[in-house]
Amino acid sequence: MTPVERARRLKQEADEVLKMVHLKRHCARIGKIIPTGSYFMNLMMYPDIDLYVPYTIIEYILELATKLAIYDCVKEIVFQKGGRTERPELAKGYYLKPIINYGEWGRPWKIDIWSLPGTIIDEKQAVLQDLKERMTRSQRKSILEYKHSILTEKGRTPMFSGIFIYRAVIDHGMTDFNEITKYLKENGIKM
Repeated sequence: MTPVERARRLKQEADEVLKMVHLKRHCARIGKIIPTGSYFMNLMMYPDIDLYVPYTIIEYILELATKLAIYDCVKEIVFQKGGRTERPELAKGYYLKPIINYGEWGRPWKIDIWSLPGTIIDEKQAVLQDLKERMTRSQRKSILEYKHSILTEKGRTPMFSGIFIYRAVIDHGMTDFNEITKYLKENGIKM
């Protein structure tokens, strides 16, 4: 399967996973789901869906966790107050990660759900929207091929590498894989 075919299958399956757990319905009390990351960009290379929901009270996030836990396919749910310390802007909200058994990717699906203040979501989405609008077909193909080439033994790209890959190819016109890798390392991505 080519990287382009893999991305197409993953996007299709991601949509199935979200419907399977009725995420839109279960998030109604919190607010609109905002796709982000490689799911939003249609540049998926492993079974991972990134989403934002509006900042809300902790009870609503835990209620969402309870609703998702009912499904047999949901094997684990991780909850965090605040986010990762290496991403301080994510420390201002809540994080929920349901892990879902579905498909044949050698790893389960995960959904990263970030409940953050609207200003942070808007700022982050504006960057991705701009990149998505400027991305050409050949850049998309290059990004997918590069992401495929750096899949780890765990079947994923290095943590937080996506945005830097997009910037390297779209903003800086990089096409050489070694040059892109150097750019990622210079931006703190562990390769």
